[in-house]
Amino acid sequence: MIRKTHGWLGGVLAILMITALCAGSGTGRALANPHENIAFATIITVNSGTDPDDNIGKTCISDTPCTLRRAIVQARSASKPVFINFDIPADPAHGYDTTLQLWRIQVYNTTQTTIFRRLNGDITIDGSTQPGGRTTGPKIMIVGPGTGTKDGLIVGDVAGDNNIVIRGLGFQNLRTNIYVNTDNNIIEANWFGLNDAGTAPLLRGNNPQNGSGSDGVALTSGADGNQILNNYFLGLNGVAAAIRGTNNTFSGNFIGTRSNGRVIDKQTDPSLICTPVDWLGGSGISITDTDNTIENNVFAGIRIQVSQWSLQADSIRVSGQRHIIRNNRIGRDGNNTAIGVCGRGIYLSDGPKTLTVQGNQIIEPSLSAISLNGILYDANTLRGNVVIKSSTWPQLDGSSKPEDAIQVNPSLPDPFEAFKPAKVTQISGVTVQGTAGTNSPCPNCIIELFRDDTDNVIEALTSLAVVTANAQGNWTATLAAPLAAGQGIRTTSTTAQYNTIPYMNAGTTTGLSELFGASYKIYLPMTLKN
Repeated sequence: MIRKTHGWLGGVLAILMITALCAGSGTGRALANPHENIAFATIITVNSGTDPDDNIGKTCISDTPCTLRRAIVQARSASKPVFINFDIPADPAHGYDTTLQLWRIQVYNTTQTTIFRRLNGDITIDGSTQPGGRTTGPKIMIVGPGTGTKDGLIVGDVAGDNNIVIRGLGFQNLRTNIYVNTDNNIIEANWFGLNDAGTAPLLRGNNPQNGSGSDGVALTSGADGNQILNNYFLGLNGVAAAIRGTNNTFSGNFIGTRSNGRVIDKQTDPSLICTPVDWLGGSGISITDTDNTIENNVFAGIRIQVSQWSLQADSIRVSGQRHIIRNNRIGRDGNNTAIGVCGRGIYLSDGPKTLTVQGNQIIEPSLSAISLNGILYDANTLRGNVVIKSSTWPQLDGSSKPEDAIQVNPSLPDPFEAFKPAKVTQISGVTVQGTAGTNSPCPNCIIELFRDDTDNVIEALTSLAVVTANAQGNWTATLAAPLAAGQGIRTTSTTAQYNTIPYMNAGTTTGLSELFGASYKIYLPMTLKN
């Protein structure tokens, strides 16, 4: 079914339709609704949950019923912008599940590599517009054919095919679920790899090694200004999202959790954590190119099915320049329960530059919380990142250093590896004084103080203060409260000018210092001495 609308009446109809129908996404979050002020030139209503063939020429004008496949074909040549909504009968013949109150669109077993024709710009597909059905998740589930070797939607056919919105859909049994080739698109409030109930990954061929898919959302280099918001990714054995291009945003997503944001099947027996019987959360995400933002996401239970000799996936793997990675929660689920992750928390790979890594929580990673790597590494600022771990950091076979809260790897420039963060010289109540690290002058550096305990595990339990040193590298910080028994202070230093760390730029943050205070004896007036 297709309707064309023109003039003010069409604009009002489109605005009312989008505003009303996008109010409930099934994710419990408000949607961005970027097209609420757009007058859609064409509205196509999918009225069938069937997919009788893979004909690439049939449309909702030339043939009935109006299937999603035919709607997409029609949208390619229709007057733009196009809005594809849904009104499928609540009938098992149309894929309706009376128990779960959702519609499954079982995609025809096409010989093409992708299940549908490419979307060519200014098209919105909104599964939340389907009347009736559940309110706890996507009402429309798109199920790939066969053993899950086909790719899903292709967002953007050629350069300039921008402004595409994919909202409120579930994707199952696919290889790469969504490719994004173009600019200013929105992928919002979808499920990738979850079963119908949202309680576990839906494995391709019921084989854990296949995962629920290869990748959730994959952006190509040159895809700019895209937003990936408020989605759920589970069980994927490639990456949940591959963020390439520039000025893209990945925000408010849940990676490795159920649809309620929780992981409740996680092993509690320490000997079984991150083993083949543990929660299969899937992979994390990767970021490359420049100026991308990764913020306010939850990563929990990240694990893929690999051999015991293979490393588990990183939650966030980063290369490139000028990315912002902030306020992500790694190792705690949506209920704030400590779940952990099986690989590294944030892996700064291949010498990234000018990154901001700020305000992240990294809880119970099996490997390093933040790992720094690469001979070209430079000007990456770490600030306010909390690291909590209850067991000692392991040392991998063949590695010269153990994993760490902030791992400074031998692949880094030698001057950086040798540079020492600020040291504490005195703690008196809430007043902490210090200077530059040994043989590491640090004029005007920014010093961050972290609380740690004396359990022999290097952590950064709380950021206590951030201060600026003077030209001689001396500094004073005021704590909110005195340290308790069994607590000490670790520091990081961030350079303020070029060549403080030889040949490296301003804004470069060191690893964590030794623990100050734990081995000191306190004398009145609270001066700490060896």
